[in-house]
Amino acid sequence: MNKSFETKSKAGIRIIDQPWFYPIVLLLVGMAAYGIIFTRPGFYWDDWQTVYLYFLHDPALALTWYFGRPLSGLSSLFLFSFVKMTPFAWQFVSLIIRWLGILFVYYTLDAIWPNRAWQNKWVGVLLFVFPGFLSQPVSVAFSPHFTAFLLFACSLVLTVLAIKHRKLFWLWMPLSIALGIIQLFMMEYFAVLEGIRPIIIWFTLRSQQENKKNALLKTFLFWLPFIIGLGCYGVWRLHYLPTTTFYDPNSPNLIKTIISSPTGALKTIFRTVYSDIGHLLISIWVGTLTIGNFNFISSKIARISWFLGIVTAVLFYLYIRRSSNNEKSTTDHPFAQMLILGSVALIAGAIPVWVSGRRIAAGKWSDRFTLGPMLGAVILFVYFVDWLFRTRKQKQWLFVALLASSISLQVYNTNAFRLDWANQQGLYWQLAWRIPNLKPGTAIIGSGTFTDKSSYGDQGYIVDLLFSKSVSSIPQYDYFDIWHLPSTNYRPNSPLVDGGFKGSTSQAIGMYFNISNPNECVRILDPIYTDDPKLNEISNIFPISNPNEITTGDGTRLPDAAIFGVEPAHTWCYYFEKADLARQMQDWSTILKLGAEAKGKGLGSNSGSEYLPFIEAYAQTGQWSQAFELSLNSQALTAGLNPLLCNNWERFAGIAGGPERDIFLAKAKSEFCKQTAK
Repeated sequence: MNKSFETKSKAGIRIIDQPWFYPIVLLLVGMAAYGIIFTRPGFYWDDWQTVYLYFLHDPALALTWYFGRPLSGLSSLFLFSFVKMTPFAWQFVSLIIRWLGILFVYYTLDAIWPNRAWQNKWVGVLLFVFPGFLSQPVSVAFSPHFTAFLLFACSLVLTVLAIKHRKLFWLWMPLSIALGIIQLFMMEYFAVLEGIRPIIIWFTLRSQQENKKNALLKTFLFWLPFIIGLGCYGVWRLHYLPTTTFYDPNSPNLIKTIISSPTGALKTIFRTVYSDIGHLLISIWVGTLTIGNFNFISSKIARISWFLGIVTAVLFYLYIRRSSNNEKSTTDHPFAQMLILGSVALIAGAIPVWVSGRRIAAGKWSDRFTLGPMLGAVILFVYFVDWLFRTRKQKQWLFVALLASSISLQVYNTNAFRLDWANQQGLYWQLAWRIPNLKPGTAIIGSGTFTDKSSYGDQGYIVDLLFSKSVSSIPQYDYFDIWHLPSTNYRPNSPLVDGGFKGSTSQAIGMYFNISNPNECVRILDPIYTDDPKLNEISNIFPISNPNEITTGDGTRLPDAAIFGVEPAHTWCYYFEKADLARQMQDWSTILKLGAEAKGKGLGSNSGSEYLPFIEAYAQTGQWSQAFELSLNSQALTAGLNPLLCNNWERFAGIAGGPERDIFLAKAKSEFCKQTAK
């Protein structure tokens, strides 16, 4: 038995020592950091643009869909063919694409610095969980970014292979050139990173004992095709493309500012560069170790995230220690090379961001701007630690601490995306329950984005996917945010235009939702809810909200489960939305049935105004005592509800009834209306 165990142990050690084992370890670290998203995968932020594109089923349109990024459309079309529009598949594929890109970076570094294998492995793993990039779960929108990086990294390693293995130069170099140019037209994020290629070529040639003169000439010749490709891209991007449109979201605003005001622009550049470099090299890493991330007592996810982080980091350290035992000792000190490559990669990766007038260290979703400079930032960080500390043990344990904290942060952050998707699903299904059919051309007006992980520019795609019977390039529905809507639009017959959608405030409905409290139900604005204190922020929309745009039509069209998930369990909000719809249709018996069913399940609301459909159903069916009692309960639930209740009981005076009606109308006036008088 002992011999059998010893044999298996030796076999396991031999596996760990194999070069192909590092890619497996790297992938397992990525799964530890981001795997929690697979329990509830969804769509976020700009994902919805590509989701909408998929359901247009128009390959020709895909080529022009991503402005300034023509080959991103080809990338999406390729992924559509086998990923379809399944959230789980997109999460998995985007993770694999990013893993492959980082793996090629590792192979490139290992080719030019073969005696620094353990440092190269740390570069790879810290790139994968880089704490400055927190949008890995935005899988659909960032798949083109990851694909472009994969092509760029693959192009780099092929360049090195072409130089080291001259017999296959004719194969590797043309393929490297093709991939390098393709990624330029896919995504501008890594365009200037092309500047690190001549450095890598030079290091590779010098490692083969090429003299400086020959190495310099060959570096220029090998890099020349890439420079020509970059020049063609630059002419197309900076000269031709702006002539084809009135608006360029990634316009080189900084260049324009330098021309118009050079002194002010240079001051701005200095502040931005100083702030962003400090953010990338120091603040991001220090931030993972702040005391706020150690909330073990009250946060279950904090305990889980740190458990995963520490266990994964320690296991990775043990792997590094074992795999580096066989490394040959070396006296070379390529710190200068590492400093040059890391610095150029950092600056070159950030230039596209700075040229567009943006900052890496500020703004929501600005973490995407770390995708370009993170390679340089991690190289500099790893090799600076390697140079600064004396013993390998000191270096390794610092990396272990940073890896553990980075994984913990990514787990915590990814869980926030996972929970956000649950909130999104709840909101979308509530809309579907409340709006079985919506007249084409209707605009929905609300307050802000649906959830924290969505954006204003993508809400229109969601609304159209929810209510359109067939998606088209000219949307039938759209969403408008009051914070982006001029106050002059709070009146009838004002145009509502957004891209291909052309609507009017005369065909619009207002909606209320509470991003900070997803347990509150979605509310379609109807005059009966006027003076609800919860709706003060959006009260200006009441005059133009027309619930008659909602119809029961030709039956209920449920949301596509492939996009929005299966119908969730029927909590209180299901009964409220269905009751509110039935109130609009004056179906009082259905409301009473819904109320009885909800009560039987022990469901209720913490918001008094959500009982209004049930109050009216009681009144309309002559059950005045129940209507009054439920009104009193609603009053107790929500402070400041008297004006709302008073308005509705005054409206109930139009309901036919006998002496009991008059008694409770008088009670209601005494209870709810006297406190509203001024």
